[in-house]
Amino acid sequence: MRYAFSSPIHGAYDVVEVSLLVFVFHGLSACFLARQNIVIDLIDNLVPERVTHILVRLSDLITIGILALMIWAMFEPASQAFQYGDKKLELGLKLWILWSVAMAGLAGTLFCAFGALAKPVVTSHGGERM
Repeated sequence: MRYAFSSPIHGAYDVVEVSLLVFVFHGLSACFLARQNIVIDLIDNLVPERVTHILVRLSDLITIGILALMIWAMFEPASQAFQYGDKKLELGLKLWILWSVAMAGLAGTLFCAFGALAKPVVTSHGGERM
């Protein structure tokens, strides 16, 4: 549109930023539920399978703790954005709405992390290729 009509696309940067926020924070939940996180198997072959199961459960608990900490840390800037009425520069979209969308995505991710904690541990990855 910019080159065809000599008119820039109004709000393109804001749309890209908002889309990135939605895709990242709401896409994490599927990754955590399916346990498709990046895994580096350094010690899996060196320790008994029971120790590997304990390490996977420990990582699940640490993940839950970190996600809860992230949600808690997001409340202050979100409430400040609401109090001050901060807006996106081009579209005028209120920032507290974006904070709410991000926190909702992280809450879903936290819920899925609890779901992964409830699932049985599978230690053999089978060398799958993407």
